[in-house]
Amino acid sequence: MNWILLGEIAYFILVTFVIFRVLYDTRSSTKTLAYILFIVFAPVLGMIFYFSVGINYRKRKLYSKKIVEDEMLRERIRNKMNTYSETISNSGLIAQKSETLVEFIRRAGNSPLTANNEVKLLINGEEKFPALLKALENATAHIHIEYYIYENDITGNQVADVLIKKAKQGVEVRFLYDDFGSHGLGKAFIQKLRDAGVQTAPFYKIKWYALASRLNYRNHRKIIVKQEKATQQKQVSIRLGIPGNDPFASDYGDNFHALLTSVEDKLKSQLEKR
Repeated sequence: MNWILLGEIAYFILVTFVIFRVLYDTRSSTKTLAYILFIVFAPVLGMIFYFSVGINYRKRKLYSKKIVEDEMLRERIRNKMNTYSETISNSGLIAQKSETLVEFIRRAGNSPLTANNEVKLLINGEEKFPALLKALENATAHIHIEYYIYENDITGNQVADVLIKKAKQGVEVRFLYDDFGSHGLGKAFIQKLRDAGVQTAPFYKIKWYALASRLNYRNHRKIIVKQEKATQQKQVSIRLGIPGNDPFASDYGDNFHALLTSVEDKLKSQLEKR
C-alpha cells in the first residue's frame, strides 16, 4: 500500500475542505482571498491561523441559537425577495445599459430590487426632523423603530411624545434600541413608553457597561418604518441628533454632516423583512 499517495490524497482533501469552509464562512472577498492564498502556500500555518483568527467563535456562540430559530423564516423571506426581484428585473423598468450593474449589486449585496418608490434626500436634522415628525403623526397602522443611538434629550423626547400619542390612538408602535448605543435613555424613559403601550426591547442587553465595547456586535441600524394604510406605506431612515444636539457632533466639529433618506411605497416591506 502506498502510504505516501494516501497521505497526499488526505492532505488534498483536507486543504480543499478548509478552502470551502473559508468560502462559506467569510463574507469579505479580500479576507477570503488572503486566507486561501495562505492555506495554499503555507498549508499547516494557514489552517492554524484561519481556525485561530479567521472564525469568530464568540459571535457564533452568541447568535447560534437565533440562527437556528430564524433559518426557516430567513429562507422563506429570501425566496419571496428573490421572486419579487426577478419580477422587477423582467418588468422592463431597468434601463438596458444598467441591467448588468443592477444584477451585480443585487447578487453581491443580497439586496432585493424594488419599484414604484419615491426617494427624498434629507440633509441634516434641519430637514429630517420636520419630515420625521410629520410622517409619524400620519401613521395609522404601525410604527417600527430600530436605532443604535437614541438620546433622552429634547429631540428624543419630541419623537417619544409622538410615539406615546400614536400608541394611545391604537397604532402598533415597536421600539428596538441598541443597549450600548442608547444606554443613556434610562429606565424611566423606557417605562414611560411601555406604560403608554409602546412595545420596547433592547438589542443584545448588556449587564456591565464598563466592560462593553462599541465593537461587540452592536445594532447600528437607524430605521423608522411607518404605515398609513394598505395602499400607502412610507419608510423613513434617519439618525437621531443634529449638529449642536448630536452625541457625535463634537467629534467632527463643524464638518459634521448627515445624509438621510425618506422612501415611500414598496421598499418599506423589504426593509421590515430584513
